[in-house]
Amino acid sequence: MKLNQALTLAAIFAGFALQAEAASILADGNLSDWDLHKKGNSDDWAPNALIPPSHYTVEDQTGGNSRLFPGYGGQAYDAEAFYAYMDNTYLYLALVTGLSPDTRNDPRHNSYGPGDFAIDFGRDGSFEFGIETTGANAGKVYKVSAWDYGLWNEQGDYDPSHPDLKHPTSMKTASEVGSGQLVYSNIPFKNMGIYTNDKHYVIEAAMPLLAFGNFNGDFDIHWTMNCANDAISVDPAVASVPEPASLALLALGFLILALIQRKKSLLSLPWDKPSTMKKNTLSRFSSAKLLRRDIRNNILVFKFIRQRKYNIL
Repeated sequence: MKLNQALTLAAIFAGFALQAEAASILADGNLSDWDLHKKGNSDDWAPNALIPPSHYTVEDQTGGNSRLFPGYGGQAYDAEAFYAYMDNTYLYLALVTGLSPDTRNDPRHNSYGPGDFAIDFGRDGSFEFGIETTGANAGKVYKVSAWDYGLWNEQGDYDPSHPDLKHPTSMKTASEVGSGQLVYSNIPFKNMGIYTNDKHYVIEAAMPLLAFGNFNGDFDIHWTMNCANDAISVDPAVASVPEPASLALLALGFLILALIQRKKSLLSLPWDKPSTMKKNTLSRFSSAKLLRRDIRNNILVFKFIRQRKYNIL
């Protein structure tokens, strides 16, 4: 492979890496960086092309005291849409719900506040990690040993004594393992989706992947309120997520191959004919200078990429 071709390919892959980093989500409660809209039609819920279908769930429902699943409560307890995205550093989440963050958790008066994000590595129902969504600890990540559950059993019947264990609500016993950014907007907005008068609130978060320790592979992310009237989850397919660090490593591989090829071409120059000695000496000296220049320039390029947190060197 010629060096200029390798440099071109390397630039392309490094560009992909920078583009993926630029696509990172800002956890500020604003859904515009997910490319979600408020135009009053069903397309409002469709995110940008960087979010594959397996990384979001839409269950928009509406109004009054209509039946959700498994419980009731209408828009005030509706879990409407859930989005997830990962780069090589963070897990980003965005959830749209009709539940205000100011909803009191007061079961005696039939009022139930927001639950926590529950993360299940291995998709075996264990929900090893939780992310606090409200209060002073909002945005903190916990290793969970016990969860609280809602009011409904597996058949969807009201049965608080035998709750459905597939719908954890809030962390009961847990130890802190990390912290990220989380915003739960308390200002509602309308005109999202076909039910234009419904009020919506957003929970948006950015969690460092290091907080999840050695856990990896496929996982579920689940959310519901403390009564579990409506639950929603996403099941990211980890294998489909492009990692900027991997792209940058591939670019580095192309550069190394090109430099090896140039070194081989230098060693293959003919030295057996005295008449060509001077010419070949000059050619070898010139090529060696170019090789040193290429190495120096590429070191600068990859120092820049490393500063972009790809950690490839």
